[in-house]
Amino acid sequence: MIHVCYGLHDKDGRYSKFTGTSMLSIFENVTLPPPSVTIHILHDNTLSYANWQNFIYIAGKYGQRVEFHNVEQLCADKIQFLQEKLSTYLNTRFSIGAFYRLMIKHIGLANISKMIYLDADTIVNLDLKEMWDYPMYGSKIAAVPEWEATRTYMITDKYVLHNALVEKENYLCSGVIMMNLDELGENFFYEGVNWLAENLQCESPDQDILNYFFTI
Repeated sequence: MIHVCYGLHDKDGRYSKFTGTSMLSIFENVTLPPPSVTIHILHDNTLSYANWQNFIYIAGKYGQRVEFHNVEQLCADKIQFLQEKLSTYLNTRFSIGAFYRLMIKHIGLANISKMIYLDADTIVNLDLKEMWDYPMYGSKIAAVPEWEATRTYMITDKYVLHNALVEKENYLCSGVIMMNLDELGENFFYEGVNWLAENLQCESPDQDILNYFFTI
């Protein structure tokens, strides 16, 4: 079974369609007979019943599985910690949903040692099994550097680069990640949020956390 997760905060009800489109692109291209993919939706109370049903319909149409994890309920203490540490940051710059992937160790996943995280705007046009089967050799995450064009035009002024915390050519893309859940520390969420609270100059919160902690 291939396990894939998305983080979803959908205050106006229009973001779920992107997640659904990404899910569909996975199902269209996977070659293993169904059920071979489980989609994990890390959501909060902004997920509407209608969109909940839409996700179930898409998975069912392809004979695949979808599971819902309400982080607002499962990780209430962590949500509170996040809001206390980064209240101004969250209210002015980024959706809280960007942080849900950092809570992956705390949503009660049993007997799952690996997870692929995808941003909702990711279209998968290859068989995801190839990525799933890639050996991690004990690494905590597997990722690739940002495209050269992105490095040139979008991340040249990032705090972690200016302060030599990460080499520009190694700055990883946070939208497609494979996580080794057995190796990912239990305290990673707290450590990441505390680090960001001390480095509020960071422009891309989840991405800069992942780069600071995991980029070689």
